[in-house]
Amino acid sequence: MAEAYQVKTHILDADNASASATKYFQGIIDRKSEYVLYKSENLVGPDRRIDRTKFDTFLETISQLDNVVVDFGAASSEQLCYYLQEEYSNGIIEIFEELEIQLYVIIAGGGMIKESIDFFLKLKKLKGVEKIVTIVANEKEGGVNGKSVAEYTKADIQIPLFHEDSNSAAYLEWKEMMNNGMVYSDIQKLPLIRRKRITSYLDSIFQQFKKASND
Repeated sequence: MAEAYQVKTHILDADNASASATKYFQGIIDRKSEYVLYKSENLVGPDRRIDRTKFDTFLETISQLDNVVVDFGAASSEQLCYYLQEEYSNGIIEIFEELEIQLYVIIAGGGMIKESIDFFLKLKKLKGVEKIVTIVANEKEGGVNGKSVAEYTKADIQIPLFHEDSNSAAYLEWKEMMNNGMVYSDIQKLPLIRRKRITSYLDSIFQQFKKASND
């Protein structure tokens, strides 16, 4: 939605396992908005842990940018967790606060819930981390024990289902657009009602992120 708001946004892919963001941008290379600036970052060393020198340089880089989103992915998030733990005594939480860095932890329901909750509980053990963490509930794969993911985790942000009926034409169209790598210009080409349905859905999510970042 960087194009919709005409705000330059830097997307950094630090997921050294799946590199999902990199694959996405490779798929939309001819359709990418001028407002989205993408770069891949390798922050791990030969021991598969976060390299402190690389991470220091990384923090210096993002401190000079506005509107930065970093994708760590599942495997790299584990390494970030270890890094925060090891660097706690060196004031890393305070540095994140000073740089206004917020960690958005996405909790997915359904078959992904155990892995998501395990990581969340591990992260919560880090002293002071609650100051820089925002919980995001992704309802796409279903709920937990009869509750929505948002209710179960007391999440700050909820990504709701796009449509209650997964066999509906609206949901299938949305799923196809997501699988093909959707960009804002694709949405703008849709007929009025379909375009409004998608932009209203996305706006409801981004408004939650905006509110969370201002709280």
